[in-house]
Amino acid sequence: MDRNEDIKILLAEEQMLLSRERTMRSCLQTGLAFTSVGLVIVKFLGGIFCACAGLFFVIIGAWQIMEAGKRYLRFRKAIVQLREKEAKLGYDIGMIK
Repeated sequence: MDRNEDIKILLAEEQMLLSRERTMRSCLQTGLAFTSVGLVIVKFLGGIFCACAGLFFVIIGAWQIMEAGKRYLRFRKAIVQLREKEAKLGYDIGMIK
C-alpha cells in the first residue's frame, strides 16, 4: 500500500476508536443516572416496593458502570496498539507535538 492509503486506514481506525470512547462515556452516564435514581427512590420514598425498585435501579446502574469500565480498558489497549502501529509505519498522526 502507498503512504496515502496507510494514513487513510489509520485515520479511519482512530475515528472508530473515538466513537467507541463516546459509547463508553454514554454507558457511564447511563449507569450514573440509574444509580442516582435508585438512591433517590430509596431515600425519599417509603415502603418495601420502593426499596426493591430503588435497589433494582442501583444494581442496573452498577452494572452499567462496570461495563463502561471494561469498555474503557479495551479502549486504552486499542489506542496503545494503534499508536504502536503508527510508530511502526513511521507516522505521527495521533501524537501531540
